[in-house]
Amino acid sequence: MALTRFEGNCPRNVAKVAKYTVRHKGGDLVIGLVYDTADSERWFATTENHPDLVRMVSTVKAELTGSPAGPFYINEYKQVIVPGSGTDDYFLAGEYEQPLQFDFEERTLSGEAISLDGRALEPGDEWTGPRPGIPYRLAAGGSDVYYKLRLRPNVERKVSLSQVHSPDVARRFASRIRNFKGWHGGRFYINEWRAIFAPLSEGSSWIYLYLGQLEPGEPWFPKPHA
Repeated sequence: MALTRFEGNCPRNVAKVAKYTVRHKGGDLVIGLVYDTADSERWFATTENHPDLVRMVSTVKAELTGSPAGPFYINEYKQVIVPGSGTDDYFLAGEYEQPLQFDFEERTLSGEAISLDGRALEPGDEWTGPRPGIPYRLAAGGSDVYYKLRLRPNVERKVSLSQVHSPDVARRFASRIRNFKGWHGGRFYINEWRAIFAPLSEGSSWIYLYLGQLEPGEPWFPKPHA
């Protein structure tokens, strides 16, 4: 199989709760999610409802590592991206439109902007959903957002929204993030539901807030090409 190198924004060195996995369950391969609750429990949720996604990821994984299991991500364009092994490269497994949902102890876990008790979230509410997502950064000063593209070993490029659209467009979007993150900037994430969420410091700990949606047609970085 010829692998397709992914040329867009990729997560780097993220925690277990910030990625999906294909994992073994009994004799089957399933989609797994690690979810940390507000009362310090860690839930290991799985779903068997996405065999096509399992096949997409495991085909790439097997080619890369000889094993069909391992982590993957889904970006805001529904592109399924798989990290390489021992390399900074990521590979495109395809696109997957069906939303991921995990049933766990009578709760439904998903990246949709809905609380665990079924309430629609408003910007500024605590983000209680799973945390897999693609990282971006609000620039210091709060007038632009960007990500860093790894071009080759020891070389990266900063890609700013103001390079893709006008500085005014970038400022308008950045202001939505700045209203919560402040002028110092910092990380925020967008998931496959196009929900935007971000970590904020609260005393000696961190909380995550929901910041709104990336709306259809809203000026944004273009869909990456493989």
